[in-house]
Amino acid sequence: MYDTIQNNESEFMKKLFGAYYEKNFINSVPDPSFREFGFGVFRRKIANRNMFFASSEEVNLFLRQSKPLFFSYSNAYYRHPERTPMTAKELIKADIIYEFDADELGLEVEEINGIQWFMSEHLNEAKKQVFRLIDFLENDFGFSSEGLAVNFSGKAGYHIHLRSKNVQELNKRARIELVDYLTAHNMDYANLGYNFESAPFACPVNKGKWTERLNKGIKEFFNKDAKEISKITETPAKKVSLLLNEKTKLFAAMDKGTLLMVEGKKSKLFWEKTLAYVTSKEMSPIDRQTSIDLHKIIRVPQTLHGDTGFIAKVLSLEELKSFDPYKEAVVFDSNFSKGFGVDTVKIHINKTPKFSILGVNYGPFDNADEELPLAVAVYLIGKGAATIKQ
Repeated sequence: MYDTIQNNESEFMKKLFGAYYEKNFINSVPDPSFREFGFGVFRRKIANRNMFFASSEEVNLFLRQSKPLFFSYSNAYYRHPERTPMTAKELIKADIIYEFDADELGLEVEEINGIQWFMSEHLNEAKKQVFRLIDFLENDFGFSSEGLAVNFSGKAGYHIHLRSKNVQELNKRARIELVDYLTAHNMDYANLGYNFESAPFACPVNKGKWTERLNKGIKEFFNKDAKEISKITETPAKKVSLLLNEKTKLFAAMDKGTLLMVEGKKSKLFWEKTLAYVTSKEMSPIDRQTSIDLHKIIRVPQTLHGDTGFIAKVLSLEELKSFDPYKEAVVFDSNFSKGFGVDTVKIHINKTPKFSILGVNYGPFDNADEELPLAVAVYLIGKGAATIKQ
């Protein structure tokens, strides 16, 4: 049903996914009877949506019978999740979902034949952004971690679900304001207390969480060498060096509410560039559209991702610190293989860089026939980089 591509690869993936759902009961969606669900098939993440399930038992029956390669649910709660158009669903409330994907963080990701190859360093950067966001939520807004859940996306990042009552009742306008704060959108530095119009330049002290972050970031900025600071601020390196020589004095002045001047006429430009750079490093680069969307559907935690075969694993914040998805999100390992009766799979591989699964390095491959462990075969087939070898 809804399979636009029916071939050996899609059937291979469906069979394995079905076996996983036979063994695992998915109970990660609060109040499923109020949610809209959707599913996807091989090479197509959303094949159908506007689906309704009365209970977790019905959800799991669908997963076992239909074996979808992608499975999503709405952040919104509806009186009639299955109805169309959207207004007929009758919105009750909605969680907030923030997501960090490695390909949206400005990172260099290798791409071969239209396929992106994410490595551990990419996922680690996404992980850092999760902790930065949580710092904002807890310290700036007082959100409790009790209403917060984190899971690996199954592919290239992490999802943060906010489910507390005060969050669920926020309207779209309030969600936009929240996103503007987190992303420093149209940040008004003068309103915060920074003033570069007349000497001495003003630096706010004890004026809120954002100024704390910016002042801390400015001090960290001056740990860079003069050449790098010069390039960022468009200020001659010699003038930057003079300021760096006065670093102790500079920090003491900041703590008293002023900023030291840069020699010459570029002092204002220097501090404007410095502040803009520091802001870019201190803000949270959340996906704006997802963050304000009241009708988003997103991967159900603990289900499998059809592009990798990895589990969208739910993690405590303590578990997240050391989490390695290329080891801990892998489902189709040797233990699973024994139950399934397949240890290795013969596949034809188009082209890949070097990558690692379960601590073992593979590749690079280029137009190669290989017999590889099940987890690796699923990963490559899901990404579209390999086919079953007849």
